[in-house]
This record gives sequence, structure tokens and C-alpha cells, in this order.
Amino acid sequence: MKTKQANKHQLARQRWLDLLQEAIDEGVKLQVNHRFKYKGKNLGTFLVEAKRRGSDELKEKIRKMGLDFRDHSNKPEDYLQRFIKELWNNPNPNKGNYITRFNTCILPKKDILKKQTKQELEVVWKLKFGEDRPWRKRDDILTRVYKWKQFRYNRKLNPEKKWFQPKSKMGDLYFWVYSRKRKPWLMQAILDQFDTYELQELQKEGFIKQSWIENLEKK
Repeated sequence: MKTKQANKHQLARQRWLDLLQEAIDEGVKLQVNHRFKYKGKNLGTFLVEAKRRGSDELKEKIRKMGLDFRDHSNKPEDYLQRFIKELWNNPNPNKGNYITRFNTCILPKKDILKKQTKQELEVVWKLKFGEDRPWRKRDDILTRVYKWKQFRYNRKLNPEKKWFQPKSKMGDLYFWVYSRKRKPWLMQAILDQFDTYELQELQKEGFIKQSWIENLEKK
């Protein structure tokens, strides 16, 4: 009895695999969800079950046929790898769209992503867009710049009109500003947020170089 059931199950599985192969050969865009149908059959449901409860042997067989479940996974690491692959293969990527997807789907999960994969994204992003990909929203950075400027122009708290003061005066802002002084690339990323007079002040305090200002003026 068990043998008959096992054979029946294998035959049913093989029919689904045959149907999947037809869809792949036809170039159908496969979807791993219960709504996906092919030739009137619930192929999507079979794929969902194979992904969730299928044996490693079945998953490997499906992968060799041309369907990698990682390409349909919602796991943060799998999504990031797809994101990198897509960006790399895109000859004319829309920067705004990629920033939106990064901020929405990748950035919130940054703490659980592998360091190596994050570094791969940084490399591809630099090659495609010619700039670094910070692991925080641009809006967060602009908010910090705004607070930094507020401190600079606060006559009561900062009568010396300095951009950098001890932590007792700057509070939590101190470490963020200090990192901009120690790491030139972080400061270069926000140069366009300051006017000429402010840039000159920052230069005097050792935050930026004259050549940076000259390069900024050429743009």
C-alpha cells in the first residue's frame, strides 16, 4: 500500500516537473505564489510547496531546470543578492528608483545582512553611480547637517561661532561631527550643503581642503 502511494506521489511530482519544464522552455515568467497558473494548472502552488517543504533533492532538480528559489525569496540576504545582480546587469539604471528600493527594502535590514554582501553592493553602486552608498538614509544625514548648522549659529550655546566644540557643548552631535573631521570622504559627501562662507570657516577649522572648494565651484 505504501509503495503504491509512494509511486503515485512520484508520478504526480513528475507531472508537475514536466509542466514546469514546459513553462521554462516557453519562456514564461515564473512566480512562486498560489496565484500563478500555467495552462490552467496551479503550478505556483506546487512551487510554493516545493520551496517550503520540498526535499533538497527536489529543490536541486528544480534549480538545474532553471528556477532558483533564492531568486524568489523574501529573505533579506537573498533580496540583496538579487538587487546587486539586477543593478550590475542594468545598462542604464534609474538612480532614484534604486535609492528608493534600497531605503525601503534593504536599509532597514542592514544589521542582519552579511558584511561581504554589503561590500559587494558598495562596489557595484560605486561603479554604476560614481558615488559611495552610505548605509543610512540621505534624509538622516541632512538632518544631522541641519542640527550642526543650528549649533554653529547658536549664539548662546556657541558664542565662539565654531563648527567644532567639546562634547559638553555639542552633546550627541559631537561624535558625528568628529567623524567628519577624521574621515575626509564623509565630509566630502556633504560639501554641497554649505555656502561659500561656511566652507571657508570649515577649511580654517581643518574639516576641508581648499582644493575641495575649488572642485566644488567647477561643478
